[in-house]
Amino acid sequence: MLVYIVFLLIIVGVTAALYQVYETHYNINFGNDKKLSNADKSHLTTLSNDARLAVETNDWSTFDQSVSRLLGTDIDLEIARTAFSQEQESTYAIPLLRRRQRLIFKRDKANTRVRHMPGFSTRLPTIDVRGILITLIITNCFLVQLLGGMSIYTLNYEVSMTGLVWLNDPFAVMVVIYAFIFTSYVMARLDMYLHDLHQLGKLMRHRVLDDSGLNHQCT
Repeated sequence: MLVYIVFLLIIVGVTAALYQVYETHYNINFGNDKKLSNADKSHLTTLSNDARLAVETNDWSTFDQSVSRLLGTDIDLEIARTAFSQEQESTYAIPLLRRRQRLIFKRDKANTRVRHMPGFSTRLPTIDVRGILITLIITNCFLVQLLGGMSIYTLNYEVSMTGLVWLNDPFAVMVVIYAFIFTSYVMARLDMYLHDLHQLGKLMRHRVLDDSGLNHQCT
């Protein structure tokens, strides 16, 4: 009876691995606001509408008041203006809403830091590792499917190769499968986190370039 439960869990694991790839693809292309709280979704709608009106009227006073009221007075208003005036909310606005509590704004925007945990902060990343992490998630999914297939294969044909005899034990295969699933889950969460920070780094650098261009024109 136990072996049937193990095989059922293996099938569930293979399905879960496939779903992880689907969910990662969905989050990248369609569901960027999926992880926002209901409050942040409301803030996103309000600030996007205010920014749209501000661009049309060239009056940012209402938007600035909304930013201070909803996001706090410590947030850089120029950063918020740039973020919420973009046509695609997923470019800067959503990452800013999702990670604003971790940002430590500096007068020099290029030096803005992110607080990963108490007592540990770094500058915003300049390299996007999304491609690497997505490749690893897909590779994990492939390995899970391979192990799922091997669990069926070894019912009739035992593996005798040294170092791979554990493939003959469905329970061991199940444990490895779920280890891959957990690793993929961690990498998917890390992908969303690091990609948000990378986008915010681009936002800061974008503002620095704009400020430099403005100062050059003034001189």
